[in-house]
Amino acid sequence: MLNISVKVLEPRGGEGMSGYDSRIYALMLAATTFVLNFTLIQPIYSLFLTSRGITVVQLGILLSIQSFIPLILRIPLSGVAERIGRLRTMIIGLFVSGVASVFFIYARTYTHFLLAIAVSSFTSSSFNQTAMSTVSDAAPPERQGDAMGRYLTFLGLGMLIGPAACSRLVESIGYTGLFWLSAIVPLFGIALLVFMAPTNIRERETRIREKPTISTADSMKMILRNRNVLLLSYCRASFSAAQSLFLALFSIYAVQQLGFSESVVAMLFTVRGFANMLSRYPAGSVSDRIGRKPLMLGAYGLLVVSFSMIAYTKSVLMLGMALGLYGICWGTRAVSEWAFLTDLVEPEIKTISISYLASVFSLGSTLGSIASGILTLYLPYSTIFLIGAALNLGSIPAILAMKKDS
Repeated sequence: MLNISVKVLEPRGGEGMSGYDSRIYALMLAATTFVLNFTLIQPIYSLFLTSRGITVVQLGILLSIQSFIPLILRIPLSGVAERIGRLRTMIIGLFVSGVASVFFIYARTYTHFLLAIAVSSFTSSSFNQTAMSTVSDAAPPERQGDAMGRYLTFLGLGMLIGPAACSRLVESIGYTGLFWLSAIVPLFGIALLVFMAPTNIRERETRIREKPTISTADSMKMILRNRNVLLLSYCRASFSAAQSLFLALFSIYAVQQLGFSESVVAMLFTVRGFANMLSRYPAGSVSDRIGRKPLMLGAYGLLVVSFSMIAYTKSVLMLGMALGLYGICWGTRAVSEWAFLTDLVEPEIKTISISYLASVFSLGSTLGSIASGILTLYLPYSTIFLIGAALNLGSIPAILAMKKDS
C-alpha cells in the first residue's frame, strides 16, 4: 500500500486548547460560507422557482438534475482536486457558488434554470469532500469523531444562520435580494482561504506532487469491497431520498395548504438548523467513546418519528418540535456516518471515499427529487412525508447488520 504521509497538527503557540491549528478553524469558517450560500435561499427555493412559472413536476426534475450532476462529478473532481491542489479547488468552488446565485436572479425560462442549476452543482461536487478530508487529516485516528463533529458543527452553523436570515429578510428584500446576499457570502470564504489557508493543505500538496497516488479505479475497488461501506451507502441513500421529498415539498405544503407565511416557514427551517448544529459536536465526541452504530440507530429511529409528525400535525408548535427532532437526528447521523467512514478506509483513499459517500447521497437525492414531483400527481403531501418515514425505517436493519465499527 502506498504511504502518503499527512502531518497531524500538534499543539503549538497560538493554537486553542483542543490542539487544532487556528487555521483549521479558518477553513471550517470558509465551509460555513459555502453552506450559507444555499441555506439563505433554501426555505424559499421551491417557492421562488414556482413563482417564475415552474410547475411542481418541473421542480422535481430540476431538483433531481441538481442532485444528479454532483453524483457523476464528485469522484472525478476529487482526483482533479488532488492534482491541482485542495486550496485552489475550494477557492474555485466558492467563486462558482456565488456566480450561480447571480444566474438564478436573471433566469426566466426553464432552460435558464437548467443552466443555473448546472453551474451551482459544480461547487457542490467539489468543495465539501475536499474540506472534510483536510480536516480529517489534521486529527489523529482516535479523534476522528471529534474532528468530524467540529467540522460539521461549522456546516451546521450555516444551516442555522441561513434560514434565520431568510426569515428575517424575506419580507423586506424579497426573493431576489436573498439571492444577491447568497452571491456575496462566498467572497468571505475565499478571503479566509487566501489569507489563512491551513498549513497542512500546502504541505500535503507539495508532498503529493512528489509521490505516486492510487488510481481512482483502484480506490473504488478498495471501497466497494468493504461490506460496512456498502451498508452505510444504503442508509445514506435512504435518508437523502427522504430529505429530498421534504425539501422539495414542505415549503409549498406549508404555504399553500397550511396557510403559513414564508417567514414562518423559514423560521421552521431555522429550528431544524439550530438543532442540527447543536447536536453535531457532542455527537462526534460521544461516538469516539461508545461507537458509531448506537448513535446511527437512535438517529434513524427518531427520524421515523419526525417524518410521521410532519405528515400528521398541522400546528406551528408541533411542526417546530418535529423539525427540531429532525435537526438533532440529522446532525447526529451525519457526524456518526462520516466518522464511521474514516474508521473504515485507508488514509490514502480518504478523499475518494468521502466523494463516493457524498455521491451516494446525491443518488438518493436524485431519486427523491424525481419522485417528489411525480408523487404529488397521485398522493397527498401527508402520504408522501410518510413515505419519507418508511425510507428512514429501512436503514435500521442495515445498521444492525454492520460489523464492529473499529
